Amino acid sequence: MRRNGFTLVEFVVVVAIVGILAAILFPVFGRTHCNERRPACQSNLKRIALGLKIYVQDNGDKFPPVAVARSGYWAGSIQPYIQSWQIFQCPTAPGKKPKTTDYFYNARLAQVEERNIDLPAQSVLAGEGSDDSPTSYALSTLPEAWRHREKSPARRHLDGANYAFSDGHVKWLRPEKISGKVPANGVYTLAIR
Repeated sequence: MRRNGFTLVEFVVVVAIVGILAAILFPVFGRTHCNERRPACQSNLKRIALGLKIYVQDNGDKFPPVAVARSGYWAGSIQPYIQSWQIFQCPTAPGKKPKTTDYFYNARLAQVEERNIDLPAQSVLAGEGSDDSPTSYALSTLPEAWRHREKSPARRHLDGANYAFSDGHVKWLRPEKISGKVPANGVYTLAIR
């Protein structure tokens, strides 16, 4: 009499095949999930850049200082133009705290007149910073560790991060493309000359 069930060997082979397929596909799904959140983060940075640009228009063509007497920080300075604290939270970053930001503001731009920026398309205005930093958080140069550590803020979205530039555009870049030096040969910079 013949049975219609699986033998132990057949069962083990099927489990092994399912395990191998899962090991192959789970990283792909994880990358897709992270990639789906990148446009939301870019949208946040676009609104932050727009808020900063409107601030500049309303305040004598100057970018906000890092610390501001009336609002205490750069993010508070542009809050009236953005009207949402959620914009300061990257959807990929863990934990959401009120009045904190997952983005940095380029402190080299503080109190600089917009017309004095020679290469606004290459000058970083804001970008992805540490998760849930105090809103006074500002970054004048990208820490060297951000370019090399895998779990650093500059690698939040698929080995790279989103950056807003002084001309208002937002772009995803690998951290190796960001430099604290003067712009040269298509390398984006935090430097202002």
